[in-house]
Amino acid sequence: MKKAYTAIVGNEALRERLMHDVLEGTLPHAVILEGPRGSGRHTVARLTAAALLCHCANDPALPLPCMTCPGCRKVLEGKSPDVIPLGCDGKATIGVESVRFLREDVHVIPNDSDHKIYIIEDADRMTPQAQNALLLTLEEPPVYARFFLLCENAGILLETIRSRAPILRTERLPREQVDCYLCEHDRRAAQMKLADPKGYEELLTAAGNGIGQALEYLDPKVFQPVRQLRALASDFVFTAIKHPSSKTILPLLSRFSTKRDLLRDQLSAVSDALRDLILLKKSDEAPLSFYADRTEAIELCDGASLPTLYQLNEAVRSAIDENARNANVRLCLIKLLVSAELI
Repeated sequence: MKKAYTAIVGNEALRERLMHDVLEGTLPHAVILEGPRGSGRHTVARLTAAALLCHCANDPALPLPCMTCPGCRKVLEGKSPDVIPLGCDGKATIGVESVRFLREDVHVIPNDSDHKIYIIEDADRMTPQAQNALLLTLEEPPVYARFFLLCENAGILLETIRSRAPILRTERLPREQVDCYLCEHDRRAAQMKLADPKGYEELLTAAGNGIGQALEYLDPKVFQPVRQLRALASDFVFTAIKHPSSKTILPLLSRFSTKRDLLRDQLSAVSDALRDLILLKKSDEAPLSFYADRTEAIELCDGASLPTLYQLNEAVRSAIDENARNANVRLCLIKLLVSAELI
């Protein structure tokens, strides 16, 4: 029996569906791949591109993609002229100019295959204007064109986009499976697990139990700023619950960034921590997305009432919204403290 996407761990049903569609020629011209960061969206898109360009796709003895033929190797090495990535390129959004490039390029026939594949990273960060421009191409694409729209939340995309592309979801793996994969495939994971078990658990939690994200975080230079961000969020929540006073909370403001993108990430981490505590108020077995140490989180949770946690989280969410509207950063943080009755 032909095996599907052997380079992917988990997501068995998705792998089988995509293999069937590729082999039967029924793959839609556009697909939305939705899932949390690190859950394999990019890997699924890249391997589907390889499957479409695989020279051995019809060999029953080989998996799909075979990973070794010239077509597969070009895709996997990022050298295929017929697989075109599109993303934010360091910007906050994907603008209409990027999509205009795609609309012009899509009419150039493939170089050395029967398909031309566009992988749009962070598609949910396309501006409405960019989405409307893309819609014109999705409505009447060339027969050889395929589009993969990768996103965390397909609901942000325009309904007209979603109506023209099925939504396929990637799922995070159980922590034990991610742990096993990391330790088997990257010795840095096994070394960290022995030398810094607490840090290793934090890495798995910060990666959302996603293999791709966890592999990136095994690089200390990548993970260090993540740990710093998480430490700030943890310190802020701890102080707000255990020592809520102007004297203790105001010094923490200097640790928040004046850069809007980083401030958004910092406040989002604070909100994630509060969400964990709110869930723990309802059940000690609630799934956690921020705290790696459940016992620590439960002890902290016991120090605040549910209304207090709701009030604090609402203040943080309002600050995130104000920051997105280009409000004064420091005034935004002060208003957060006032709304949460911390000063």
